[in-house]
Amino acid sequence: MSVSGKYEKCTYIAVGRPFAAQTIVECRLADWSDNTVLAVDARTVLGGAEVLSGEVRYGGRLYFTVLAATPEGSVIGAERGAEFTHKAECESAAPAQTADVRLCVEKVEAKKDGRAIVLTAILSAEITLFVPAELSYLSGGDGVAVDLRPVRVTRVHACRGEAEIEEEFDTEYVGDVIAHSERACVQRVTASAGALDVSGEICLGILAKREGESDTVSYERLIPFRAEIPCDEASQGCGCSAEAVVRSVNISASCDEDKNRCRILAEFTLGLSGRAYRGETVYMGADAFCPGYESVLERTAVESCEPVAAFSAAERISGTAAISEKVDFACSLQAIAFGGVRAAASASDGEVIAEGVVSATVLMKDGDGVPSGTELSLPFSFPVRCDRAKAGQRVAVSALACGISARQKKEGELEAECALKLYFTLYESSRTEAVTRIEAGAAVPESAAAVSVYIPAAGDGLWDVAKKLKKPPEEVRRTNAELEFPLTGGERIVIYRRKQADL
Repeated sequence: MSVSGKYEKCTYIAVGRPFAAQTIVECRLADWSDNTVLAVDARTVLGGAEVLSGEVRYGGRLYFTVLAATPEGSVIGAERGAEFTHKAECESAAPAQTADVRLCVEKVEAKKDGRAIVLTAILSAEITLFVPAELSYLSGGDGVAVDLRPVRVTRVHACRGEAEIEEEFDTEYVGDVIAHSERACVQRVTASAGALDVSGEICLGILAKREGESDTVSYERLIPFRAEIPCDEASQGCGCSAEAVVRSVNISASCDEDKNRCRILAEFTLGLSGRAYRGETVYMGADAFCPGYESVLERTAVESCEPVAAFSAAERISGTAAISEKVDFACSLQAIAFGGVRAAASASDGEVIAEGVVSATVLMKDGDGVPSGTELSLPFSFPVRCDRAKAGQRVAVSALACGISARQKKEGELEAECALKLYFTLYESSRTEAVTRIEAGAAVPESAAAVSVYIPAAGDGLWDVAKKLKKPPEEVRRTNAELEFPLTGGERIVIYRRKQADL
């Protein structure tokens, strides 16, 4: 038997499963072997990404910031940059796709090599492919019974932009700015027609020396920002997400000796990346059969994941920190440098669990006045109330650690404290199978009995009964009008076989 199935097409942009890649980036500091490295920090800026057959190529620039003690006992700083490119293999990659690459510095080391110091960073990349897709699905037809169900289809559109941010503020009088560090964190994203509106804060840390002194001091400033990312596919109220990274920064200071104040001008270029999610419900054939015949079906999985809620939270954490170097009461704590946070989140019913670790470098002097440093790590884990959270739900989090401080209450230990600012995004995921092809097979032999009785299972719906009987749902409903679906299992369905005329 030939059947005439009715098919419709749905085009969308699917999001592939993220995959990871790693690369090592190196940089050399010539004639630095006489200095003692106290701390190293690194931040990365993505230059671009290209999808080829079977691989994703990406590159950018990594900026190292180094603090060291000279043989004379002074603390100095230096910044160096290194270009990098990397090729990540992926069997499903194809030129028609686009890639979203998110970079993270995993580990930074400094080692002496002759008269130079070699700086090494392990750079991780999480890569997500955006895949143009077209699905031809069964929606009806002659001689075909189709169970139409709602299927969520999401079109995800990636977008990018830049923003220029400028901030002026006063500090105590300083003689020299040694180093700076900056982290950006998005704290609100909304969609409007043709753009994503993004706001958040930049945490700027400055390490300096006071005029005429060898001691180091640190200052911190939270700088708010707001910007738009152009996105033609965005519409009012659609789901969205965004991230911000500091692409470049320029710090200049002017001092007023009479007022004993220093005015600092900070100029930032932010790189913004966003996603706009356009979801719609399409009724597709979740199941089908050819009444009176065996049926052969082909199915395709349709997956959807889109943000359904986002909120910000703040928490103050404190405790005994893990440290990398020995500390005692002879040490004089001076400044905090290179503060940062790594955070993750998971959902349970009614709450989100945030966990991670805050890290920083504590600069100090030992009992002989020699500069030294120790890395501190303060782990955290705490719940955040969220009525829309459900167990197993995907949660993304961005975090900012500010106001990091350390003190020595007990010899050999450091007590650390800081304020965390977090932004959570909850996602709703679904996976549905749609019928993409149907063919009729052999005829189902009819029962020879004039009357047959079918005993259904508890919970059977109209479609379940019709499929088991190989009868159109309309016929089952018409001939058993007294039935209420879903069934309890105690019903009896009587099937009458039409008497065929003798030839």
